[in-house]
Amino acid sequence: MNIKKTISDLPIAIVTGGGSGIGFSAVKELLKKNFIVCACTGSNTINLENLRNDLENDIRNRLILKKFNINDTEFSKQVVQDIYKQFKRIDVLINSAGIPYGNLFLLAKSSDISDVFQTNYFSLLTFTQFVARIMGRNKKGSIVNISSATSFSADAGTLAYGSAKAALNFATKVLSKELASLGIRVNAVAPGITDTAMLKKMDSNAINKELELSSIKKIATPKEIASVIMFLCSEESSHITGQIIRVDGGK
Repeated sequence: MNIKKTISDLPIAIVTGGGSGIGFSAVKELLKKNFIVCACTGSNTINLENLRNDLENDIRNRLILKKFNINDTEFSKQVVQDIYKQFKRIDVLINSAGIPYGNLFLLAKSSDISDVFQTNYFSLLTFTQFVARIMGRNKKGSIVNISSATSFSADAGTLAYGSAKAALNFATKVLSKELASLGIRVNAVAPGITDTAMLKKMDSNAINKELELSSIKKIATPKEIASVIMFLCSEESSHITGQIIRVDGGK
């Protein structure tokens, strides 16, 4: 059987922040569901390279690595154009790229706050615009933004990160209305504390506080978050858009 002909019939997904954590878990789940996955990462390629080396040939052919900084607008645009030229469509976008930051307002540098918004909000929206224009040509697509339960809690030290994610929540709702006529659904997943590299940067007291406030009282695995993402990518959620789904163990 011709591999190219087989691949041409498969759905295409882009995952930003695909080199680690929730994004990396989403990449693996998409491959299991027979997607062609364009895994994008700024610098963390080790996990993706190891994954590709471990995959069987037919699955390996469906994993495409794209190394670039999402803040590089021109390069980001070229990546999207290259994907479209190769596959003629994009079916799914998972926006998992982002940087962590925590500090009290009076101690925070304005440049750090700006960097958080640039990466976690502005650059993400720019990339989404490039992708949505292509999705709109085929009148179909699903966009899943990775938000955070922090956007709802307003805890001390979370001004920059939580505000950027809250802005992303609002953008998710607005885009769900604007893009619906193009057949594009837009939702977000807002995880609570999850076992990723970002967790290691959290204060232990803050982690314990979050666990105390949750009903399930455990740290989520990236795969548990990815399962919800996969639902929002699938036809099973075809009537769901504009939703911010909290996956925080119940708070």
